[in-house]
Amino acid sequence: MKHPGLAPPRKARRKIGWLVYAALLTVFVFIGELRNALTGSVLTAVTLANWTLTATLLTATWCYGLQKPVGAAWYWRAAFWIVLFATLVMLVPVALAGPEAILFTAVLLALVVPAYVAAFLYAHRSPRVWHPDEETQSMLEPQP
Repeated sequence: MKHPGLAPPRKARRKIGWLVYAALLTVFVFIGELRNALTGSVLTAVTLANWTLTATLLTATWCYGLQKPVGAAWYWRAAFWIVLFATLVMLVPVALAGPEAILFTAVLLALVVPAYVAAFLYAHRSPRVWHPDEETQSMLEPQP
């Protein structure tokens, strides 16, 4: 029973938090890409790969926040590890570029870590998303 004036349940607040984070991250990604386009950045294979990985991470973040399945769980499990590996590979040239590049990248990564957490949770720790019938069935079964 809902009571007016009471705070929403913890799960609802958590879901709202993830959706706000996904929305802000999406806006900042688009602003960054728009700035790159307006300043005449060259479109390279690395840029296209970055867009693909970013779109994958944003989609997983949105799907986790919404708790909605898109595609298959096996795809998202593989996608998470591919995105994580690609990010780690990207850090190699950054580490060789010097302290300023390392600091700049560390700040940006700190802002994106929740998206990696959401992607991991979506792919590996969301049984209600991937197997809703099993949860419903277990709730209907008599408990000893």
